[in-house]
Amino acid sequence: MITVGIYIKDSVTLEYNRVELFNDEKISVNSSIQNVNDISKTFTDFSQTFTVPASKQNNKIFRHWYENSNDSGFSTLVKADAYIEIDTIPFRKGKIQLESANLENGQAKDYSITFIGNLGNLKDKFAGLYLKDLTDNTYDFIYDTALVLAKVTSTTTEYLDIFFPLISSERNWNYNSSVDPTNNISDIAYPIRSNELFPALRLRAVLNMIETKFGINFDGTALEPSTFLTSDLRFTNAFLWLKNADLFVPFFKYQLFPFQTTTGFPPTDTTGIQAIYKFQSYDFTKLQFTAPSQNTTAYFNQIVFEHRGVASGLFRIELWNVTSNQSVFISAQLQPQVSTTQSVTLLDANLADYQGTVFEIRFTGYNSSVTFNSTFTKIKLITTTSNFASSFTQTLAPTSNFTIDVSTTPIQKYMPEIKIEDFFSGLLKMFNLTCYSSDGINYTVEQLESYYGAGSDVDITKYVFQDKKNLNRVKTYKKINFEYEKSESLVNVGFNSANGVEYGSLLYSTNNDGEEYSIKLPFEDLNFQNLKDKLQVGYVLKTDYQKYIPKPVILYEYTPSTLTTLVGTDFWFNTQPTGGTSSQHTSYKAFGQETLISGITYGLNFNEQQSTLTNELVTNSLYNQYYEAYFANIFNLKARLIKVSAILPTSILTSLKLNDNVIIRDKRYLINTFTTDLTTGEVQFELLTDFRTL
Repeated sequence: MITVGIYIKDSVTLEYNRVELFNDEKISVNSSIQNVNDISKTFTDFSQTFTVPASKQNNKIFRHWYENSNDSGFSTLVKADAYIEIDTIPFRKGKIQLESANLENGQAKDYSITFIGNLGNLKDKFAGLYLKDLTDNTYDFIYDTALVLAKVTSTTTEYLDIFFPLISSERNWNYNSSVDPTNNISDIAYPIRSNELFPALRLRAVLNMIETKFGINFDGTALEPSTFLTSDLRFTNAFLWLKNADLFVPFFKYQLFPFQTTTGFPPTDTTGIQAIYKFQSYDFTKLQFTAPSQNTTAYFNQIVFEHRGVASGLFRIELWNVTSNQSVFISAQLQPQVSTTQSVTLLDANLADYQGTVFEIRFTGYNSSVTFNSTFTKIKLITTTSNFASSFTQTLAPTSNFTIDVSTTPIQKYMPEIKIEDFFSGLLKMFNLTCYSSDGINYTVEQLESYYGAGSDVDITKYVFQDKKNLNRVKTYKKINFEYEKSESLVNVGFNSANGVEYGSLLYSTNNDGEEYSIKLPFEDLNFQNLKDKLQVGYVLKTDYQKYIPKPVILYEYTPSTLTTLVGTDFWFNTQPTGGTSSQHTSYKAFGQETLISGITYGLNFNEQQSTLTNELVTNSLYNQYYEAYFANIFNLKARLIKVSAILPTSILTSLKLNDNVIIRDKRYLINTFTTDLTTGEVQFELLTDFRTL
């Protein structure tokens, strides 16, 4: 008889306490990593619900949960850490969920509990949060239009995990078109502008941010590393495009102007002719405007910032309406800090338009910190009314020099709208990955075929009940659809219209009977367009040229560390939203659905697809790379699902892994599922015949 130990962690003392069990209670744990009957999901260990006695020891562990008047009772809102031992040897780690309690004659009789493996715990950790809830600032960057240009047209080593792909969210870029000349990016008058582009963040970096948020690790362990995530260029060359708004707006961490009362402050209203600014509720970072009490026919009202610098640099100054704790942008200026006095007007408007408005003046260092000379730096509040010939001015100035630090742009501000659990499971489906953990902290994520290839051969012939064997056919499908979310991009719509299928999707038909099955990613597969030669651009524009916010988009960097060179083709780029000086370029950092690794092209489409960049047929598709070998095995004419029973010794029971190759006589099998009766050691196997070439 096997001795089973179940230990539950106390949330207060943090100690593990052993649960007392019924002598005749059957405790079974089901284990599966990838089930051929549901090939798009990754599974974990779980137990059938079983009961334990309401003994003195268990009542202490579960804190008399049956009595809800207990203020410090056992929580069922979260699962408790737990582990299982077999004959004192570790078997599984995971969580315990308390399901219910039974009472007889007012006395507790038993508790019903369920054990769940660590992969289920991962979903609990994500807790319904979104990518935008990630708080790691490792990948925040100093937004500078010169940086955008460098990320498009050079091999800069700054911020290697951030790029700005050539994807338009506003204009229908073209090349040398006479039909639509104002969008011709080969014309110096109509360049690509930096504020048209959204950033993209490396997928590995997104996973790093998730790790930081939840205190976990996706790199696996020294014995079982996540080699696909850490060193396989088919993953590390992939990026998440960060677009969650119609147009790009740079976000900055800001500092406020250090107001002090000086000339004309506090103002008086004795003449009834001047407008009044005052500090809002004694908050010396805000100003509230009030129109004159006796004369409201004001001509204009100005807020002017005068400044002189101690050191040179660029800074951004913004005026915001923060009335009633709202935050509404009014105006902004990008200013050079120089040694002579400069002046910038932040507001020039009719007084009546801003009656009662509370203003806030915000500063951000643009690409370096900036120090202001207090002697020459001030806010001038200028008011002119119809019956007052000259302006009335109030002045605010700091008492000492002040410095505005260089500002970083928080990357999470641009994260697409998707739950972390959906994003992570989407990656598992995309690359046919499996995920497992023995401790709930270190998770190994591997491509499924690599995972099975690393398993050991375990011969269980002598432990199997040879007189009991059940053979079943593998569940078959008539068609398996590999799909992305439907795209509204005008290029994608045109592709669908011409080909009758969504771009990047694969309708995999078999000669089998059965139903249809879909593996659908929560991402949008954006079809790019080759304007000329190898100038590849994307569009997030509908067929009527209206912009839209796409589902999350995964992209490939075509050639890391190198640029794509154009032959007889060039485009113009301008770092300024308007005006400015344009520069001409004949090479750029290409992004799209393909990446080039050691001379071989790999794609993010499920099907074989013609490359818009090189016009080659990309045969190394998602299906070819990650699904074809697996399907070839499960849909083999000789494939069988075999159900056998065995009584395994503790040494095998506690060491058997789901990627081990089970040997029975002269045949090799993959483990589809197995259910272990912990009290008897009997294991019910569901095995898949293994015809892979190792």
